[in-house]
Amino acid sequence: RNITPPINIPKNINIFNSYDDALNNKPDIVVVANPTSMHYEYATKALKEKCHVYIEKPLSHNGKGLKDIQKLQKKNNCVVQIGCQLRFHPHLLKIKELVESGKLGSIHSVVADVGEHLPNWHPWEDYRKSYAARKDQGGGVILTMIHEVDYLYWLFGPLSVKHAMGGKLTNLETDVEDTALISMESVRGIPIHLRMDYWRMPPKRTLNIVAEKGEVFWDYHKGTFSFYSEGKLLAKDKLSSEWDRNDLFLKMMQNFIMTIKGRESICSPLNEGIEVLELALEAQQLVN
Repeated sequence: RNITPPINIPKNINIFNSYDDALNNKPDIVVVANPTSMHYEYATKALKEKCHVYIEKPLSHNGKGLKDIQKLQKKNNCVVQIGCQLRFHPHLLKIKELVESGKLGSIHSVVADVGEHLPNWHPWEDYRKSYAARKDQGGGVILTMIHEVDYLYWLFGPLSVKHAMGGKLTNLETDVEDTALISMESVRGIPIHLRMDYWRMPPKRTLNIVAEKGEVFWDYHKGTFSFYSEGKLLAKDKLSSEWDRNDLFLKMMQNFIMTIKGRESICSPLNEGIEVLELALEAQQLVN
């Protein structure tokens, strides 16, 4: 955006005033973190130049060209990471281990909930101008808060959308959906309910699992996780006051770089990012 950086840039760092000029410099890695509606275009350009690409979620604001970008990635043998950092949250990792180990037995139902007051996200700017509030920039609560769809897919997927409703229901000045209730089902028949909104104060992000051998509770904002079986507390955890949300982003970027070096496997690959995006777009179409 040609904005003066807030810090002094070291002399050995090159600054480019156009994306094409930057790509002509043949970078190894490109981070795509512009508005949602621009992700696909900029990622595709980078892949054509054989760059490894870290793409802020979601991959795109529509379903166009998704097969093409997969072909391009494979053709040029590039690593692509979709920025869904909740896959590195310590409590979701515990829950994934419970699910995959069979310690929960058969899962009967899942309810996830997320809500946050949009004007409070960036108090220093007019929320009405942010990409999250604008249809032309790929906004709306479903795509902007796609983290929930992603981690539910990661824990229980593949998933299918059964029903969705909501829309622009609050008095926020946006032209996108600010509320969504989405019902999904896993391939194993697990019913999953997700509620999302741009309205709530204080913010909310929780997960509850009812299963044959117990019940799981997770509260992101309280930093708590618990697992009960037959009314008895079997496991619990609370993040320390020193835990930093930024750790999630650092671990995700480390995974991206280690995969490029051949030492790890990508945590949030392009093909899964496409499947999650398709779920979100299907729900968004039903809501709108």
